[in-house]
Amino acid sequence: MAVFLVALAVRLAGVAITSLTALNPYAKADAGRFAASAAETAATLAAGGFPVIPTNPNRVVTLWGLFLSPLWLLPGPNRLYGRLFAALLGTVAVYGLFRLGEALHSQEAGLVAALPLVCYPSFVFVHSTVLRESFVLAGLVWATILLGGTEAVPSRLPERLGPAWVPDGSIRLIAGFVTLGLISVVRWENLPLYTVAVGTGFAVGHREEFTRLRLAAVGSVATISGLIVGRPLVRSALDFLVTKRRRRSEGRTVYLPEFRSDTIPKAVAFAPVGVLYFLFTPFPWMVETVADAVVFPQAIGNLVAAVFAVAGVPFLWRRAERTTGALVAAFLLGTMLYGLVNANVGTNVRQRQMFLWVLFLFAGVGIAARFDLADRLDQLG
Repeated sequence: MAVFLVALAVRLAGVAITSLTALNPYAKADAGRFAASAAETAATLAAGGFPVIPTNPNRVVTLWGLFLSPLWLLPGPNRLYGRLFAALLGTVAVYGLFRLGEALHSQEAGLVAALPLVCYPSFVFVHSTVLRESFVLAGLVWATILLGGTEAVPSRLPERLGPAWVPDGSIRLIAGFVTLGLISVVRWENLPLYTVAVGTGFAVGHREEFTRLRLAAVGSVATISGLIVGRPLVRSALDFLVTKRRRRSEGRTVYLPEFRSDTIPKAVAFAPVGVLYFLFTPFPWMVETVADAVVFPQAIGNLVAAVFAVAGVPFLWRRAERTTGALVAAFLLGTMLYGLVNANVGTNVRQRQMFLWVLFLFAGVGIAARFDLADRLDQLG
């Protein structure tokens, strides 16, 4: 509970700074549009009408405004309510990551994994606004806990949920998929990542049941299907990525605006470069303002975490193969795709929060195992 309370206190301080000063750079632009949409939807509801629910998933402002609108029905400072709601969601995400690390490895691993989310200014300030990032982050962490099965369930959660006639794990499984569905409403482009994660976890968990004949059959069907439908899908995906990157190639912190992943070879060649920019910017030569100087140490921290994460993956694989396989697959694919799409450091700082928690989880395991933190803490005690 101490982790929860500390994370909440830090975020409440962030809400105070955001509400009383103009220091939070994430409280403008998109946050203002989300708040305006929530106010408009709430006004419609208050007048006895029914808001129009968009069927186009790209209308994110309207969709997230719909989620926030109940807070705008309350009397008083509605924007403050929204910020407090986001802060609470961010705290739930931090606590979930701590418990996940504890369940998969040790309490020390959970503490190390949660620490950056507690104290990184970018996390704190983003979670102090009405942006959707804390909602998505909390959903990702807890969906992992719910879908990870017994290997990822914290000790404080009951092993069995629901009535006796429900098969073990069914309620948790349903809750996990419902959670993914909810966050997909405001981040529909991540659906392929969730599919890859769930598919990888299933394949790893049942790999002993696959005979060579079954593997050959599945491989043949996948190859034929890929040849038939793969090319138009890839072409459509590349067009989507190019369009997204063009829209994001503006602003003070833009980088490599001329690049377009309009062919498969170009996309493959640029993917590793895109990952580096997505996870570890701003680079030293990009630091121009005080805001950049605040984010730069966090980028260094991400780089250090990546080194320990590489060491942590094998440790975690030995304890939780399905969860490890699912997280690694989604992390690699997701960072490559966002690396191809993004061309702005500010956007990176917000959106990489969906992936950094995975990096910190593996890093926490790597650090706890490498330095035997449990014994060291016992000695200090």
